[in-house]
Amino acid sequence: MKSLRYSSILLSFTLLLAQPGAFCQAEKTVQPSDKAELAESAVTERDSNLPALPALPGSEKPAPLRGPLPKPSPNATLEELYPEANSKAPYDASKNDPNLTDKQKSEAGQVQIAPVPVSELLPIGGGKLPPIQLEASYNEPISLKKVLDLTLENNLPIRISQAGFESQRYLYYGALGRILPDLIMTYRGQRVDSATAPPNTVFTTSTTVRYPVFQGGRVVYGAQSDLFRSRAAKNAYYASVNDALLDAYRSYYNLLLNQTLLQIRVKSVELSRTQLKLNEQLKNAGVGTNFAIYQSRTQLALDKQALLQQQVIFRQSALALARVLNTSMIINFIPQETVVRELKLIDPDINVEALVDATLKLRPELKQFDNLRLAANRNIQVAQAPLYPSFQFFTSITESKSGGRGGAGSLAGSTVVIPTGSSGAGIGISGAGSRSFSAGFDLNWSLPSMGVPDTFNTLSARALARQALLQSNQQYLTVMQEVRSSYLNMLTAREQVKVAAEAVVSATEQLRLANLRVAYGQGINLELIQAQQAYVTALTNHVQAVIAYNISQAQLLRDSGQISVETLTKEIKQPISMKP
Repeated sequence: MKSLRYSSILLSFTLLLAQPGAFCQAEKTVQPSDKAELAESAVTERDSNLPALPALPGSEKPAPLRGPLPKPSPNATLEELYPEANSKAPYDASKNDPNLTDKQKSEAGQVQIAPVPVSELLPIGGGKLPPIQLEASYNEPISLKKVLDLTLENNLPIRISQAGFESQRYLYYGALGRILPDLIMTYRGQRVDSATAPPNTVFTTSTTVRYPVFQGGRVVYGAQSDLFRSRAAKNAYYASVNDALLDAYRSYYNLLLNQTLLQIRVKSVELSRTQLKLNEQLKNAGVGTNFAIYQSRTQLALDKQALLQQQVIFRQSALALARVLNTSMIINFIPQETVVRELKLIDPDINVEALVDATLKLRPELKQFDNLRLAANRNIQVAQAPLYPSFQFFTSITESKSGGRGGAGSLAGSTVVIPTGSSGAGIGISGAGSRSFSAGFDLNWSLPSMGVPDTFNTLSARALARQALLQSNQQYLTVMQEVRSSYLNMLTAREQVKVAAEAVVSATEQLRLANLRVAYGQGINLELIQAQQAYVTALTNHVQAVIAYNISQAQLLRDSGQISVETLTKEIKQPISMKP
């Protein structure tokens, strides 16, 4: 029937060409003002054989133009061909753009995920590797909640940061211990030989307790410095937890994205095969060409190549998730979600100033650098401590035993040295008794190298304190930039979901019309291929926009210091699509 119809059209066109004055007479009888109406009627007559198509939302037919069609001059400039809009009101130019219906808006926020048919996948490794699983040992479904819980338990950056925090905490406890008295126990053996007495061997046991009173502030300010460093390490640990949660969230949704893209690539290959079959049928009917067939074959080969790459990318995204979870690489994780949809983690109507206030209170990096600044200030006093005198009390119990020809218990010529300072100086006690007790105080002011090294160490500590202050200010600016940029990215990603949905609706209808135009002989194969590419691109951009919106919300939660397992899995009550 199709070949008969096309033959009748060709015969009519041949008879028309056989009449020499047909076109000239028609041109003479047509007035210039009626050319537009004739063109419109010709298009209407041409498309009358096509089935009726539903009108696209926002694409209602405008009122017919009166008068002749505009004919710009061949020398017209680009500004004359595309004049600027007269209205200068904000966002006024987009008011007349096509809009989605309420049903399409509700469908725009989600993308269904169907199981990928393994029969449609292409073999990798000569068919030795199983589909989807590839080189992995087995597949394991996993949910977002489980991913976040495993991240908190096994993530290596979290555990590394936790070990650093524990180290700083123990250093702080050790600094507090410097406030306690010093215990010094000494056992000494010495042989005394003099010209006036026979040789004598003396064994001395001494126990000394030293009570530091003033050490130039080294003990107190050193403990405070370690305290601030411990708090900074604690906040660094919290920051690593936030980063790990965001990394796990992004890795999981990247896995979900690649699974959806794999589904789209399978659908693209199916479309290419259908189009190739259509062109082969048209060729067999006598109305197709080999050129169209080879165009379809080329498109099919390109789609199969993209499918092969997507199969590997899907497995690689599972490997990236396994790295974040610190689990075995032999597991191929498969998301449990059956739909990719807009999550509602943050109210889109939230004020940026409220986000800034929350950031100043909750962001751990700000607290980390502030504590490092305070620790650097305390290090100035620690560096100054050697320039001050030291004062301490001490008590000591000493017992001596003598052996040799001098007789037991004799302390003649023996000396007991009691350490009292860090430099090794002590107080000598001599006597004839076998046991003695002493108590006293020690005031010491020592300036090694006339105090010059300690003076410059103090100046160096002041410079480091200034550096810590500048780094704290730099971190503040970085945090403010991150939270405001994330806020804008979230709002932009939300709008991109709507625009991407509009592209899906129009690209779907474009592909349908292109297929019908080729089937009815009104279009060419190149239009069909371009429509298919636009359709696949629109589907890809849509799912990427939805997942990018979800990730942008998680990014904003992290940048404002509010990220946690609860905030990443618990949505707000009012859906975003229902907001005015």
